Amino acid sequence: MTDEEVSISIVTFNNAAILEERMTILLNIFKLNNISKIFIIDNASTDNTSKILEKISNQEPKLKLILLNENNGFGYGHNQAIYRTTSKYHVIMNLDTTPSSDLLLEKMTEYMDNNQNIDLLSPLVKFPNGEIQYLTRNEPTIFDLSIRFLGPKWFKKRQEKFIHVNDGYDHNQKILNATGSFMFFRTKSLQYVGGFDERYFLYMEDTDLTKSINQYGNAIFSPDFEVIHEWQRGNHSLSGARLMITSMVKYFNKWGWRLF
Repeated sequence: MTDEEVSISIVTFNNAAILEERMTILLNIFKLNNISKIFIIDNASTDNTSKILEKISNQEPKLKLILLNENNGFGYGHNQAIYRTTSKYHVIMNLDTTPSSDLLLEKMTEYMDNNQNIDLLSPLVKFPNGEIQYLTRNEPTIFDLSIRFLGPKWFKKRQEKFIHVNDGYDHNQKILNATGSFMFFRTKSLQYVGGFDERYFLYMEDTDLTKSINQYGNAIFSPDFEVIHEWQRGNHSLSGARLMITSMVKYFNKWGWRLF
């Protein structure tokens, strides 16, 4: 890779307990792939996250640390890097996501270079035990999102169709609803659509961004590229459910209310 080829952004919030271990793992991978700039955006953590990040950034010249004074959400945090980067490609990823091979980012860069019509490349995501995370999702409807609150046994066939259990993970295909745990973008396309819609605090912002990209160009899923995601989420709590419902309303207000 040449300089300014790939940049990465990770948003942190109260991650002090795992931060040093995760950053050690990720920084080693980033260095192997010659990543040009690593943006770490902290969403006004209330633990020691910012102090740990300052210590790490003092030792890592490619790490650009952005400490925010208030938490305005996942998308807002990533946008601070999206607005600043001058790279050819930009990766949005979670702190708990790990490329499954050391040179994955280099291989994804080569793939994007050879496929100029792709604006967003979404990889196969697996749990640490090797099981597939079913994240090749359809564009949501009110019904599809509502029944997911009931649990996987309700309207099982419909839920399996929504996440493409039978046809979504063994071949390249257009993706309508990519996961924000790892997204590999052509930077000019990402900046053209304006990055994340900052009206979403948490949840649905990745769905919204995928739709924006597909309005402009192409979002593609490929199982040839794999990442491991530890899946640290909070939407099963009452506060998480409220956030999810709020984001659902914002999404359907923006793109239209599709019942079924």
